[in-house]
Amino acid sequence: MRKLLLSLAVIVAFILPWALVLLVRPVEPVPEWCEVPYRIDNQGKPSGMINAVMHTRFKEDGSGSSMLMGTVMVQDRQYRLNRVSVSSWHRQGDFMLVNTRKVQVMADDTVPEALAVQILFTSARESHNDYYQMYQLPNGDQIINYSGMPRLYCHT
Repeated sequence: MRKLLLSLAVIVAFILPWALVLLVRPVEPVPEWCEVPYRIDNQGKPSGMINAVMHTRFKEDGSGSSMLMGTVMVQDRQYRLNRVSVSSWHRQGDFMLVNTRKVQVMADDTVPEALAVQILFTSARESHNDYYQMYQLPNGDQIINYSGMPRLYCHT
């Protein structure tokens, strides 16, 4: 009986405060619209450059959409990039999980699919999960990080 009481005291003293910190955090809103310049200069194979802009919308109901528009230059060939993706998202504290459910290649997109698989951002790939870390700035804007590097700057 004494060991049981001691065990309960340890749980209450050490685990309960952390549980409360995680559960009772102030909820910071997810920005509705984000825009990010998407420029990648790849020195590997295939060598080339992506110069595009991604517009993303996160709706309150947990759904979202993104438009990726720009150009891809690979081995002196230029392609037009125009893709729309539909996603769902879930926020837990400072982290957000985004699941890309569907990617629609628009009629004017000329990037061959085999090349797109090699060069495009994971959020432009169907059935892919991305995990983001979010940080709210003092002015209310948010920085959304991926792999420790700033990825989206969202002005609210």
